[in-house]
Parts: sequence; structure tokens; C-alpha cells
Amino acid sequence: MTSTSNNWWDAYPAPKSSPERWTHDKVAELIRSEAVSGKDYLVVDVRRTDFGGGTVKGAINVHAQTFFDQLPDFVSKYKDVPLVFFFCNSSSQSQTKIGRGPRCAMWYQDALDEKRITTSKALILAAGIKGWVQQYKDDAALVDGFDEDFWKVEHP
Repeated sequence: MTSTSNNWWDAYPAPKSSPERWTHDKVAELIRSEAVSGKDYLVVDVRRTDFGGGTVKGAINVHAQTFFDQLPDFVSKYKDVPLVFFFCNSSSQSQTKIGRGPRCAMWYQDALDEKRITTSKALILAAGIKGWVQQYKDDAALVDGFDEDFWKVEHP
């Protein structure tokens, strides 16, 4: 008898690591500094169908639903970037549920640990894009493509 999975992540291994969460203020300070996106840090927005309304300045978009399949290439490409931040809508995490951003951060850190790569580490942007936009929507140095109308509708 075969069971049917209801969640896209059930097809992949459960993540093991526990990446650190950084506050919006701490990430904003990094972005405003002399640090270079893609070299000194990387911000990864893992939203897919709900990607819109703006994102963290300089973030790349890699869909959570295909991230694990792309993980070897992602590790190869970004293993020398010291700080790799992941986020989704809220970057939520509890005992029973792991959001897309934290899940991808965990998978990235698991892959780094498995390969004994210490030149990069996964981090989670606390409160995700919802918190980021709420705090920085009027700051073009921190938000790309802000669309006020997008945020008038609830996005899970």
C-alpha cells in the first residue's frame, strides 16, 4: 500500500541543522555596510507563487519547492560566501512546522556540514519578508520592487 504525501517537502530528507536567526536590523546593517552581496553575504528569497510585492535588496529568488534538487549546484556556487540568509513570507518555525525559508537554510547547512565546508554558513532572516517590508518598505536601499497593493491582500 502506498501513501500519498500532502506536502512537497515530504519527498525530501528531514533537515537536521539549526541555523541561527538574524534580526531585520542586523541584516539591514550588513546590507548598508561596505559588504558586497554575492561575495560577503547572499540573501535568498525562496518564495514561489507568492513571490511579489518586493524583496530584500539584492536577494536572489530560488524556489523552495525545487531547492533540494538544486542543492549540489547551489553549494558549489555559494560555498565561499560566508553568510547565506534564507527567508520566505514569515520564516516561521515551530516544533511541528518548518517554514520554507528555515527549511532551505537547514538543508543548505546540512549539505555544508556533510561536505565539511566551513567557508559558508546558513542563516535565517527572522520574520521573513512580511516583517522586512513592514519595517523597511519606504527604504529603497533595503527593498527592491516594493508594491503596496500586493501587501493589501493576506499572503500565507
